[in-house]
Amino acid sequence: MKSTFLTILLLAFVAIGANDPYNTEPGKTAAESLAEEEAWITDVFDAMNEEERIAQLFMIRAHSNIGPDHIAKVEKIIKEHQVGGLCFFQGTPEKQAELTNRYQALSKRVPLLISMDAEWGLGMRLKSSAVSFPRQLMLGAIQDNRLLYEMGQEVARHCKRLGVHVNFAPVADVNNNPENPVINTRSFGEDRYNVAAKSYAYMKGMQDAQVMACAKHFPGHGDTDVDSHYDLPIISHDRQRLDSIELFPFRVLADHGIQSMMIAHLHVPVIDNRENRPTTLSRNAVSNILKEELGFEGLIFTDALDMKGVTKHHEEGEVEANALVAGNDVLLLPGDIPLAIQSIKRYVSEGKLSMEDVYESVRKILRSKYRLGVTKFEPLRIANIWEDLNNKESDVLKRRLIRNALTLVRNKEDLLPFRQMEKGKIGSLAMGSLSQTSFQNTLSKYAEVEHYYAAKNMSTTASRRLISKLGQKEVVIIGLHDMSSYASKNFGIDMSQRAFIDALRKMTKVVLVVFGNPYSLKYFDDVDWVLEAYNEDDMTQDLAAQALFGAFSVRGRLPVTASERSRFNDGVTTSSFFRLSYDLPESVGLKSAGLSRIDDVMKEAIRKRATPGGVVLVAKDGKVVFNKGFGHHTYSKKRRVAASDIYDLASITKIAATTVSIMKLHEEGRINIYEPLSNYLPELKSTNKAGLTIYDIMAHRARLQPWIPFFEQTVTKSRRNPRPMPKYYSRKKSDKYSVPVTDKLFMVDDFRDSIWKQIRESELRSKLEYKYSDLGFYLLSQLVTEVSGKPFPQYVEDTFYRPMGMVTTGFNPRDEFSTTRIPPTEEDKYFRRQRVQGYVHDMGAAMLGGVSGHAGLFADANDLAILMQMLLNGGYYGGKQFLTPETIRTFVTRHKEASRRGIGFDMKELNLNRNKNVSSKASESTFGHLGFTGTCVWVDPEYNLIFVFLSNRTYPSMKNYKLSIEDYRPRIQRIIYEALD
Repeated sequence: MKSTFLTILLLAFVAIGANDPYNTEPGKTAAESLAEEEAWITDVFDAMNEEERIAQLFMIRAHSNIGPDHIAKVEKIIKEHQVGGLCFFQGTPEKQAELTNRYQALSKRVPLLISMDAEWGLGMRLKSSAVSFPRQLMLGAIQDNRLLYEMGQEVARHCKRLGVHVNFAPVADVNNNPENPVINTRSFGEDRYNVAAKSYAYMKGMQDAQVMACAKHFPGHGDTDVDSHYDLPIISHDRQRLDSIELFPFRVLADHGIQSMMIAHLHVPVIDNRENRPTTLSRNAVSNILKEELGFEGLIFTDALDMKGVTKHHEEGEVEANALVAGNDVLLLPGDIPLAIQSIKRYVSEGKLSMEDVYESVRKILRSKYRLGVTKFEPLRIANIWEDLNNKESDVLKRRLIRNALTLVRNKEDLLPFRQMEKGKIGSLAMGSLSQTSFQNTLSKYAEVEHYYAAKNMSTTASRRLISKLGQKEVVIIGLHDMSSYASKNFGIDMSQRAFIDALRKMTKVVLVVFGNPYSLKYFDDVDWVLEAYNEDDMTQDLAAQALFGAFSVRGRLPVTASERSRFNDGVTTSSFFRLSYDLPESVGLKSAGLSRIDDVMKEAIRKRATPGGVVLVAKDGKVVFNKGFGHHTYSKKRRVAASDIYDLASITKIAATTVSIMKLHEEGRINIYEPLSNYLPELKSTNKAGLTIYDIMAHRARLQPWIPFFEQTVTKSRRNPRPMPKYYSRKKSDKYSVPVTDKLFMVDDFRDSIWKQIRESELRSKLEYKYSDLGFYLLSQLVTEVSGKPFPQYVEDTFYRPMGMVTTGFNPRDEFSTTRIPPTEEDKYFRRQRVQGYVHDMGAAMLGGVSGHAGLFADANDLAILMQMLLNGGYYGGKQFLTPETIRTFVTRHKEASRRGIGFDMKELNLNRNKNVSSKASESTFGHLGFTGTCVWVDPEYNLIFVFLSNRTYPSMKNYKLSIEDYRPRIQRIIYEALD
């Protein structure tokens, strides 16, 4: 069996390195190191008296959150008895480190061996003060066991930083009883191979990082319905069953180098049929089976000796002595230590216990201390300990673990991940929450979702109201929140919830996301779309939402069987749709500390009134790793900027609407950019623009005038107080005045014809050179309408925005969104005579009803990043190919005579004699665009990097040029490159 399972392990997990229990120094052989080890053990052992030796067997309780009386009690025990170790429980990292220093200073002969229960990281005991990785049941769903090795390494790093030498993990119990109240989510699941392989990987990671792993709870606590903290559970299986299931992971770990094990308080009659005899106190269990049959030579810990599973039927002192008789080495959390020492001595004198066996355990403890480097204590550094235990790398690993654990249990007709979803067709319901959840917030980054939430126990009225609304949706995503881990509590599922889900699924498609115990799936066999997410923390909710939209592949498999339709190893693997995902900077090689300098630059820009506020987004390798709002909508500071605020993109419209539309039409062969524009707009054939090619126009090399101030023709000539002329404008909308310039100003309809006439008849510049111009893009939007047969806004929305899930992108946002999400762009005193908010700032675009090819588009930073990511993906996004890579290469290649301009896209200026438009650190292939209102977007294909900057620097006046003068956008862009690891 050993060789067979070793093969399984090698297939499941590639071991990194090998354990070196001797800490062999360079230049020394193993034999020389072993000799030094033996010499040290002998010296320490010989220096101790009999009671000090016995005291090495005790590992006592320590808290860092109880108070001075408890601390004094621990110090008294250490001083008087020189115990061998401490087991820390609840508290804070800073206080525990401080107490560790104090306690270690009191240990005279040899440092204390420090242990903790950190099954899912130090956060298990230190709660919000340290990282909590997923519990083992969630980890049981992961298919790549190397991730558990990495987790073991990271947990060990945290332990060492806190001065902890032994982690009481992994839990190697095979949990095959849904009613188990104590192991449950602490086990890797019901399959012995899965439990053994993952226990090995986790153990190996810790021990390779020089922290002792401890497999528990031997001989197997998985098939119980009693908590040994409160009573003595009984395992009634025969020996064949125990060998095949319960003992299997422990046998594997014993064969493959685990350094310690913990004995459970279980009554197993087939092992020891004495009444109420826990395995902790059974020589047959500890010495005969674990030591002799399994050949385990490592350190053996009792489970806590203050638990009812052992104290209910056995007296203090007797418990500790009997534990040693059974063959245990370390007496964990003993009761009365003087009484225990007295009982141990009495057992020796009565011949019940051999002092040589006691001393052998002492030597094993000293050997473990030596191999763990616990020979001389160096005081722990308190400074920055919280930061060191809550590092970003740990969060990155935690996110990877969660991503790989998420399990798509059922997926009828491959509905998931969602592909193109029509607006208003998706609803979401958070059951068990009284407010919008993190899960729902992330859903909104991918689609227009109508959110609802409801208490667990829904009234009939509330249920009917929700069903009437949600039943009209094409899909409803239901998140189950505030669940319980325990079968005795129905896993926190209320009957009204089950009834509601059953009723709703008969009306529409219900996608159920379970943020809790997978055993609860037994209640939902009739639901055809189920994602098991295992936990409810914000990180898991965020990633579960991303998974539903294909931001990454879902690969998890159920670690337990809940029902006939939810069995062990069930799970559907999905493909990534290469949609944007959301992660930490460190996940893509950026440093959070480096990116934090963006805050300083933005604060400076706001303080110097370069802009009232703004949003900065950074995406790399398809992941948004920074998306933050700064400042306020205006200098009055009444509304703070949110990352989801919608900004006037100004000239970014040229690429985000016009250029991508031209790219699509060119790719489909409906136009040819190397042909004259007049081929598609015949009215130009009789003008001086007849021969201008689309290629030259888009690169601003067509001799067009930069712009025409059309609005000046429609306002009074007063330099100080120009006003809209009644001939052209009305305060009320009518058939004649139908063009909304703002909500309180409507332009005469036929002036639009004048605008087009003036563009057609405008003079060409005499010199053939680069000159930035808006006029060509006015015409290009007309081309899109003419060739596609759709109005320009509808074409770009149908072709790109809607199928890509760009829910905020479009023209005239006031038609759909509240102005509370749209920062104003100017207090216009020269044309509209009012605040411009939710209407395009550009005067020419405003006079065309807010829609033009050169300006008018609004979006939030996330939407703009989605569009740019599609281009970085070679035209692929969300399961659909929008453009071919060849088309994209054509348009993001510089015009044959240009040092800067691509076809529609701005690019890094290569001429050293000209002003730089991007950071010098950006690659030559960088493309994007700047916007007059204080916006920019830059894509660097060489770094797979997207930078979005949105602001309303034009508020209150467009004559404020500090944003450009102080180079705030290039400075922030430079910070991003400098943050690259």
